[in-house]
Amino acid sequence: MIEIVGANEGQEFEAAVHLRKLILAVWPDLSQHPDDHVKLFVGLKLYGQKYEDIDVFVVGHFAEPREFDVEMKFYPRDSEPILPKRAYVRSFALAVEVKSHDASGVRFDDKLVSVKYPRGWECVTEKAFKQVFELKSYLVRAGLPNPYVQDLIFMSGLRETDLPVRPHNCFGIDASFEKILNIVGQVSQPVVKNRFVTISFGSDENFRAILSPQATVLKTLEPTALDRKRMDRIVKSALPDEWLDDLTKKQIVIRGRGGVGKTVILLQMAYRAFDNAGMRSLVLTYNKALVADMRRTMALLGVPRHLSKGGIGIETVHAFLGRLMRELGIIGSEDDFLANYEKHKLGLLDYLRSGAVSKDDLKNLIEENADEFAWDVIFVDEGQDWPSNEIEILRTVFRPEQIVVADGVDQYVRDSVADWDAGLSRDLLRPRRLRRCLRMKANLAHFVADCAGALGLENWDLEPNPDANGGRVMIVEGEMAGNTVIYERLKEEAAELGNYPVDLLACVPPTLVVHEEDQTYAIPGRAIQKAGGLVWDASSKDVRENYPTERDALRIVQYDSCRGLEGWTVINYAFDDFYDYKLKQWLSSPPDLGGLFDTKEDLAAAFAAQWVMIPITRAMDTLVINLSKRPSRLKDALRQVHERRGDFIEWLEV
Repeated sequence: MIEIVGANEGQEFEAAVHLRKLILAVWPDLSQHPDDHVKLFVGLKLYGQKYEDIDVFVVGHFAEPREFDVEMKFYPRDSEPILPKRAYVRSFALAVEVKSHDASGVRFDDKLVSVKYPRGWECVTEKAFKQVFELKSYLVRAGLPNPYVQDLIFMSGLRETDLPVRPHNCFGIDASFEKILNIVGQVSQPVVKNRFVTISFGSDENFRAILSPQATVLKTLEPTALDRKRMDRIVKSALPDEWLDDLTKKQIVIRGRGGVGKTVILLQMAYRAFDNAGMRSLVLTYNKALVADMRRTMALLGVPRHLSKGGIGIETVHAFLGRLMRELGIIGSEDDFLANYEKHKLGLLDYLRSGAVSKDDLKNLIEENADEFAWDVIFVDEGQDWPSNEIEILRTVFRPEQIVVADGVDQYVRDSVADWDAGLSRDLLRPRRLRRCLRMKANLAHFVADCAGALGLENWDLEPNPDANGGRVMIVEGEMAGNTVIYERLKEEAAELGNYPVDLLACVPPTLVVHEEDQTYAIPGRAIQKAGGLVWDASSKDVRENYPTERDALRIVQYDSCRGLEGWTVINYAFDDFYDYKLKQWLSSPPDLGGLFDTKEDLAAAFAAQWVMIPITRAMDTLVINLSKRPSRLKDALRQVHERRGDFIEWLEV
């Protein structure tokens, strides 16, 4: 049996139809064979992975090996090239990247193939190679076997005679399927015995599992009701046209406190730029958990990251700057980049300032690596955290007018407050100030304002949204991390309103994160799993790399990574541990001059209070704050707010 599943139109579908025709030309009986199976997955979405699209994933398994004609030398593992006497195939898994460029838009550099788009060149060989690892990771996350996968490039605009001398992983429009199997035999390093070779990419059981009708290879990412509201906010935004008119003409800085929806406004602007003008935007943030969250939203919206179609890419600042340094030769691929980040950054600045890297060098870099660097607009989230040297690097690679910044007032968490206005004339600047609370319901906004006052934070100017009435606060005093009773109650209440666990958010301090030799996990998450629940636990680095794909999985992040995120219900575990952690973080840092009469303890309390405001502005409807039994300044402040706002604040002891 041979079948095509997935998308049923477009270039990728046409390629799958062509491949099906080639396969049947070799084995006509395959169309009705009961035991042999080939499945072509078209437009396979790798939800949660960095590279999310596989044009055609071809999986085949035969009950008995099928013979094919040998046309070229094979390159076995650990031996010289050899021309096999006979060749057979038992199973294969091929990730096929499809390119329709003609010869004028294709460039071969030895065995590397690149294709030309209006924005620049894309190295297809490198892209296809990386996609294989993303595909294998995706299969594992989906609970499926992890076979060997070979990447291939289908150059549908070229003939075999247009391609360079083999071996390489490209094939043209006139290649037969036997030719394709010969290519696989060359590049996959098969085992050859006595000049006989059988291509087999894994066990029979593994391939039966992948080809089973019950397999979740073509898993669909299901949006929740809250996802749909978030998507509507982005797609149907009522941003004034003049906000968009400034794009690429002035540097835009959007300022506001936590809860005004700065991150959503960035995504609204990026989406409108893509939808209206086909622009290609890059969103930069320091927060890996936020990268995962925004990528999930873009995946649900079906927004691409494509050189020709435009779209939206989302990266961490460190990932972007690290890639820039590698392409400029400042660091090698094996360098411990993050351990020497500040040193490497200064090295990059020296190159840029001295002219060792010129404007022409940067222009060529962008053109030759267009997929990674050819962006029309750069959207900077958490702009208040950017040090001056990172701002200078960004403005050297891109024009200031290409940059849009979300600046969180009193939300800075790094060493200094960024100055995005420095060095720019007034006619290149467009400041925007936001005061209306868009995330939190009115009661939560009042609670947050009262907390700011009780903690000594002045000039808190976040205005409640009169169109979003309601909201409640639960303060739970006692040990809650290992007990799932309150979480189950909150989950059930959310479900009655049509919300799923993925719509909720849990925050934990370092004291609730366990680091073992082979794993890292949050204690509340482990308790939920033991009770039969699902979690997306971003306290683990491996999990943070991919966004949640299960609607029934509670999102868990450390407090340090909660900025920009939101949840219908937000559970702040061991909140006073978090407050104490930030106090100690300040007290152990280098001395700060502060004000004339400020003590170090006062400055530490102000720092901790500013951090406290970030997680308590993440909730939309229900905010849960868990405290220990011990006395603390934080508990005193919350008691004070409870006495004032007791009508919607519930104080529980467990």
